Amino acid sequence: MKKAGNHVKNFWRKFGLTMAVSALAVGLISGCSGASSNGNNESASSNAGGNEEKTITIGVETGGPYTEFYKNLAPEFTEQTGISVQFLDVPHDNMHERFITEAASGTGAIDIFQTDQPWISEFAEMGFLEPLNDRLTDEDIAQFVPAALEAVSYNDQIFGLPYLVHTPVLYYRTDLFEKAGLTEPPATWDEFREYAKQLTDEAGGVYGTIVEGKQSGEPVTHLMDRFLQAGGGVLDGDKVVVDSPANVEAFKFMLGIQHEDKSSPAGAVGYDNADVHNMFMQGKAAMVINWPYMYTLANDPGQSKVAGQFAVAPQPAGAEHASAVWSWGFGISSSSKNKDAAMEFLEWATSTDMMEKFGKHFINPVVKTAAVEALNSDAELSDADKQAIATMSEAVEYGKNVTTTPVFPAIQNRLALSLSKIMTQQSTPEEELKAAQKDIESIVSQ
Repeated sequence: MKKAGNHVKNFWRKFGLTMAVSALAVGLISGCSGASSNGNNESASSNAGGNEEKTITIGVETGGPYTEFYKNLAPEFTEQTGISVQFLDVPHDNMHERFITEAASGTGAIDIFQTDQPWISEFAEMGFLEPLNDRLTDEDIAQFVPAALEAVSYNDQIFGLPYLVHTPVLYYRTDLFEKAGLTEPPATWDEFREYAKQLTDEAGGVYGTIVEGKQSGEPVTHLMDRFLQAGGGVLDGDKVVVDSPANVEAFKFMLGIQHEDKSSPAGAVGYDNADVHNMFMQGKAAMVINWPYMYTLANDPGQSKVAGQFAVAPQPAGAEHASAVWSWGFGISSSSKNKDAAMEFLEWATSTDMMEKFGKHFINPVVKTAAVEALNSDAELSDADKQAIATMSEAVEYGKNVTTTPVFPAIQNRLALSLSKIMTQQSTPEEELKAAQKDIESIVSQ
């Protein structure tokens, strides 16, 4: 097993990048359905500069907010370059399998993959992604927040360009906090658990929080935060450390909230719209830990009952103040027959102008420092929105990359089983983590 984490550290030393993600936060505080085609080949071809009639296909998450953002703006890219864009929609839960199948076939039917961070090391190790170092200058690299490029790097090589690097944050209902006499968001696990009990209103149909236990990949990304906050983890270099007292403590914390306090819905609750996302926006949860993208959606009165009645804060700390950092971006298929055109799309999609639009549209952290400065001086953004972006950026500062192994997707699947069995009380944390330890050791040793 290669120690990708060390390679990444050497990579950043090589390029001498010294800017910390904290600068991002400080700067801000101061101041779908089937495949679709966008653009018109005939009208845009005069701008193409050698890309006349060129079409690229991008595999994307069906209906994802970031997918729709780029779909809506893709005609601008076509107008600028003459390159037509087709989007191949794949449901989130099927993306990994579909992209692996396509990449292994070597047909080049998909030129660009919308990449979730856990796949980077895996795809790179198998030769499915085009390394981009030779296509980027030192100046190009220096424009990105270091954590963003670290998340898409493996063995000293960059295998994608990120449009987002983030970690979940705490969303809390300011109106319910005021009613309960709570003046600050919870800073520790003990406070969080106590607040959740206090805010649970069974008669009113409001839970204090939501603990995820569904056997699915997404809840595992949040489980990684609980492990890290407890002082645990999954891998220490190449050593599997799943079976640890810290990880047991993380599960006991979660079980206590759900089964002892009954501050969270019973059963294997998930992340998707039927659970965390929807319940908070429908006013049925006082606190949830979720991704930054929900901020804008929850502030939309057309789809949220809690618009203007919540704020965000960093996740509460257990033994440590930590969380896992995750990235979304675009990577070029090594089988693509349109790599130059694909690279033009990657550069456009992560340009400073696009990142400014991205941050403003979603109220999300952004991956380029010039875009941070633009957002900070944007008169159309409220102080609350700027503070939200700053909070999200601060969360990235203490984040850790936990996906430096090519077998992380397999580890994630195994942990999804453990999560479900423990949270539905089919097994104890001690028993299940011992079983997971053995299975993950086998995964890592293959």
